[in-house]
Amino acid sequence: MDQVALKNFEEKGLPCPFIILQSGVIVVSQTGETIKNELTQMATIIFETINAIGHIKIDTIEIVGDKKGAIITVDDERLLGCLFEWTEDLSLDKLYALLGELKDQSGVAPTAKEKVMVKLTGEVLEEIKAILKEYLGDFAERIYQNQIKTQRIKTDEFYEEDARRFILALGKAAGMIIGPSKGSELTNKLYKILK
Repeated sequence: MDQVALKNFEEKGLPCPFIILQSGVIVVSQTGETIKNELTQMATIIFETINAIGHIKIDTIEIVGDKKGAIITVDDERLLGCLFEWTEDLSLDKLYALLGELKDQSGVAPTAKEKVMVKLTGEVLEEIKAILKEYLGDFAERIYQNQIKTQRIKTDEFYEEDARRFILALGKAAGMIIGPSKGSELTNKLYKILK
């Protein structure tokens, strides 16, 4: 399933469709390109939550707010969904039907072979460490080393998907020390390194 196929579903009325594999492979329509990092972060949180509570079977996640919402179908290794803004003519039933059709047509999710592994330099790790020190001071080195070990990061083979997982873990760990809002601010600042 590629971006063109998702665009076709978008034209049928499925707003901002996406497919995200647990391995980190993400396919979004052109309109979703600007929020690709946020979608990746959301997927990581969903997969981590499912893993943390014992691999329970979840079929669908529906998040509905006053102005925006998301519908996400959950398979063993992927999320397939859409992000929408409320309008008078929006029908959740129609969105569910289009997602079902997309799920049927997408068949097997994109494979890891399709994903381009972007190897990062050691400079990225140094940049991460420097920003972490700004927020955590003397605690930075300990948090950094703990998360390197916990996330099983290989510093000699450091890829973008590792960086995303590592940054999310650092933000969570830092949030326990500096508070959740500062932890979130740190996470966002670290994600900017990857852009």
